[in-house]
Amino acid sequence: MKKTTQKSKKRKGAKKKRNAAEAIEKKQKKDSGAANSDKAVARVRPLNSGSKKVQERKADSNSKEGGPGRYITKSIQFLRESRTELKKVKWPTRKELFASTAVVIFLVLVVALFLGIVDFGLIKIIKNIIG
Repeated sequence: MKKTTQKSKKRKGAKKKRNAAEAIEKKQKKDSGAANSDKAVARVRPLNSGSKKVQERKADSNSKEGGPGRYITKSIQFLRESRTELKKVKWPTRKELFASTAVVIFLVLVVALFLGIVDFGLIKIIKNIIG
């Protein structure tokens, strides 16, 4: 027995949506044709018209038109997104903050001591070679 993959599941879902949209469109054509043959058939709204990508494209096309207003809207959008990202941050407690600060200070002192010893040793070696 063959397993269904994610792609085939997506294809089946897309087919179902397409078939449902076609069925609605046929029904509307049938209803409008029976009631008034003079009237134009109402078009079925595309399935993805409410998706975020479509809304973003509309927002981008609107923002390209207005000059300075475009920068204001982009700035406001940036601030909103920054605010939502800052809400997601796990801020350290006071205890965690002191512990990590102590580790950083300790490591800086160790590296400074190591580099000081290496520097002092190289200076002695160069003085012995020259002098």
